Amino acid sequence: MHIGRNRYFPSLGAGFLHPTDVAPVTRLLTTAIQEEDWDTVVSVIEYEWGILMALDLATLDRALQALPARVLSNHPIVFAVREIRLNIRGETDALDQSVGRFQLPTDPDDLRDRARTELARISLSASTAFMIAYRVHGRHQRALHYARITEELARRARVHRPTEFAPRVPTALLQVGITKLLVGDLHEASLVLREAYELRHESWDGRNGGDASGKLALLYAVRGEIVEADRWLERHDDGGGAHGWMVPLVQLSGAIARALIAIARVDRATAEAALATLELQVNRERSWAPFITYAQAQHALLWGDRRAALQLIERTRVFAGRSLRHAGSERLLDAVEASLLLALDRPTEASVLLDGRDRNAHTAAVASRLALLTDRKPLARELATAGLAEEHIDAGAQTELLITSALADDSDEDGRRHLLQAIATTARTGMLTPFVVAPRRPLRHLLGTMSPSETHARIERTLASSPEPTPETVQLVELTATERRILQLSAEGRTRQDIAQALYVSANTVKFHFRNVYRKLGVDSREDALATARRLGLLPTER
Repeated sequence: MHIGRNRYFPSLGAGFLHPTDVAPVTRLLTTAIQEEDWDTVVSVIEYEWGILMALDLATLDRALQALPARVLSNHPIVFAVREIRLNIRGETDALDQSVGRFQLPTDPDDLRDRARTELARISLSASTAFMIAYRVHGRHQRALHYARITEELARRARVHRPTEFAPRVPTALLQVGITKLLVGDLHEASLVLREAYELRHESWDGRNGGDASGKLALLYAVRGEIVEADRWLERHDDGGGAHGWMVPLVQLSGAIARALIAIARVDRATAEAALATLELQVNRERSWAPFITYAQAQHALLWGDRRAALQLIERTRVFAGRSLRHAGSERLLDAVEASLLLALDRPTEASVLLDGRDRNAHTAAVASRLALLTDRKPLARELATAGLAEEHIDAGAQTELLITSALADDSDEDGRRHLLQAIATTARTGMLTPFVVAPRRPLRHLLGTMSPSETHARIERTLASSPEPTPETVQLVELTATERRILQLSAEGRTRQDIAQALYVSANTVKFHFRNVYRKLGVDSREDALATARRLGLLPTER
């Protein structure tokens, strides 16, 4: 059974659906459940699951619970909707198997042809459900695959079948934008979310404007575009239209953005007021938990308990599971974790963490700062240059890299040139934290050699009144390849003679290397050396 829009929502194009307007679908679905008319139940869910989820979740859940297992497994859209509602991350073999039964085109030309046909609506429903289901399971790359299909279908269908699709496209694009945001494609996400916001008045879903603007506020706050983030936060606060259980979900991204904006402006009171509203959310919002943790860790870096923040990051990594390895928030957590380790004078652990991650502008900013603190200015310049070359670089990371480059330059003239670029970026974005986390004494010296400006004066005032989270210098423990190998073999329980045989060297040579390891680690026994090496991340932790 195919449900036509005009049959159940004759006034759909006139504006947002009011919750009471879902009544025709609810009545049909309720009757079908009572009569065990599973074909009708399936068709209603396949075509109207989005409206039901937004406006009558109880009836949708009742239908999903009533459907026999054999029916669920044979209808991929319904199966995906159930996965969305279960919101449990685990094995996805059953989802893969079910989704594989629904053939969706992937070629743009084939999608264009599909958008012209009667299959367009069921195809858009399927691709959107599959996208969100994989997102819930934390399989972001698979979700991104269906996001691309959803975006292409939605755009094409809106042109070829405007009466039917205009009210549905904004919600589809909103979900595409959310997926791209979670994956970390922030540039593309911003474009799609802006479009979803601009089309909000065409949508049946009143939450679109508030949700899109909240996600954009978060996106720009993460990127360090604080002035722009604040603009979108104002639109988010002025928005509305969400109903019932969706209200806190729509408000969440705006709340995270509010905290990040305040931290970026070094406004402690506002940041702590915003963070207080997030404390109860972190254990319920799996996809957004890393962003909440990032905000809390950034606050701790400046004003809070840094050790507790490291523990929170570790808990979030466990909570988010494997999905964090493919999410855009991972690079944020990596960068702030390394910064916290530096602030706690644990540079070796920071170095090990950064070396074990794919390099990006955010981690490059911390790595270049670490190189600067260990008096390796050429390496700091090299890392900063590589980070600045990243396409669509975030403004916050760009500012940090420019500051580090300025402090690592051989001449004050080159340093002033890079620092002037950083100040100009801050004048545009409003983000002050890159200056706060920079090595304070050399930064203030270089600032003192420059002509003052309004932004320059604001930075000076901020530095005078803010904490200094980065130490002036740090000592990095660096082991040679041979020393690492000796430690690894020792951790396996090998004797000194065994190690000598394994490395084809004399026992005295092994003894010499052990003395070097003890000196570098500041210990005087093998047991202490192994324990310290594990703590620093130079050896795997014992299981």
